[in-house]
Amino acid sequence: MADEEPLGKADRDRLVRMGDAFERIDKVLFDLGLQGLQRMTPSSVSELKALEQTAHNAGMVRVERQVETLATHVQRYLEKDPLFTMEAYSTTLNRLWLLNNQTRRRHATGATPDQLVDLLGEARRSYEELPTPLTLQPLGAVGWVSDTDFVGVTVHFWAEGREGEPLQASNCKPCMYFGKDPRQLLDESVNGTLSVTMRDLSHGAYELRRAKVSRDGRLSLHKDLVVSAAPYLGSRAYSALSVPDWSTLVDRLRAGDVQPVEGAGGRHVFLEPARWGELHVDEKLQRASAELGDARGASLTLEVPTRAENNLLVDNLEAMLGTRKRKTGALPDALFGRATVSEGRLTFFPYTAIFNHAVVSSDRGRRRVNELHLGLESLRGVTATER
Repeated sequence: MADEEPLGKADRDRLVRMGDAFERIDKVLFDLGLQGLQRMTPSSVSELKALEQTAHNAGMVRVERQVETLATHVQRYLEKDPLFTMEAYSTTLNRLWLLNNQTRRRHATGATPDQLVDLLGEARRSYEELPTPLTLQPLGAVGWVSDTDFVGVTVHFWAEGREGEPLQASNCKPCMYFGKDPRQLLDESVNGTLSVTMRDLSHGAYELRRAKVSRDGRLSLHKDLVVSAAPYLGSRAYSALSVPDWSTLVDRLRAGDVQPVEGAGGRHVFLEPARWGELHVDEKLQRASAELGDARGASLTLEVPTRAENNLLVDNLEAMLGTRKRKTGALPDALFGRATVSEGRLTFFPYTAIFNHAVVSSDRGRRRVNELHLGLESLRGVTATER
C-alpha cells in the first residue's frame, strides 16, 4: 500500500496549536466551574473572549462558536438580562466541554485536520451544485434570534429523492441593524437578483435549477439560482416525518443516535395529536406549555420559551389552546416542528400548523394556503367561514 502523503507545514502547525488549545480550554472551563456563576465578573467575559481567539487560531471553528455563545450567556447574567436562562447556560457549557474532549481524543489518534472536519467545523460552508433540478415543498418555517444577536428565518423543505432530515434555507441579519423581529425578513428578496421572498418560499412548491447544497443539508440562495413553480404534493411531503404515536417518536429519537455535542439532539417530525391540552404560561419559568396526547393516551409537552421573538407564536398558541375566554383560533389537523428530550421529558417545539382544507390568512394577502407558520403569521386573521 502506498505511503500516505506527508502533511504540509500549515497542517502540522495547526495540529500543534490544537494540542495547546485543548489544555487551555479545559483549564478555563474548570476555573469557571470552581468560580461558580454567582461570582462571575466582567473579567470572566474577557477570559472567554481570549479563549475564543485561541480556538480561532487553532482552526477549531465549532469550539470557537460555542465559546462565543458561552460568553454571551455570562454577559447576559451579569447584566441581569431576562433572556438569560440557566438551562441554556449549562447546556452550552456541557456541549463545549464534550466537543473539546471529543476533538482531543480524535486528535490523539493522529487524525489530520481534514479527518477532523466534522468536529472542527468550517469557517465557511462548502456547497456542491446539483446536476439535476431539485423539487421542493416547504414543511414549515420558523423565526429565531441567535445567542450571538442575529435574527433570521429558516424554511424547512421536503426534497424529492432525498432521505433523512429536511433541507433548509435561511435568511439572517444582525439584530443591531434589523431588530429582533424575524417577520421583518419575510418579505425580503432571498438575494439581490431574485424577486422570490422568504414568504414565497414558505408556501407552495418549487423547482430549483443550479441548486447548491451543503453536507449538512443547507441550501445556498445564490445569485445564479433559478426558481420556478412546481406541482403541490400536499401530505405526501410530510409522510416520511409522520409519527403515529409518541412511542414511535421516542424510538425515532433513539434511532437517531443523539450526540450531546450536536445540540438539542432533536428531530423534525409531523404530528397529528388525538388530544389537545390547554395552554399554560409560566411567568416564573418563562415557558408556555400544553400537553398533546396520541391515540394511545400517551402525552408529550408542547413547550415554547416566552422570549420576545416568540411573542406571535405564543399568541397563536393561546388562540388555539388557551382558555375558553381567550381561544379564538381553529385547531389545526397537524403540527410540524422539532421534538426532543429535555430535562427527562419528551417535548415538542411547533413551527407550523397544517390544515387539511385550505385557509385564508390576512398575512398572506388573502391567499389560500394549507400551512400557517405559527411564529411568523397570525392565526387570528383566519375567520370561521374561511376555515
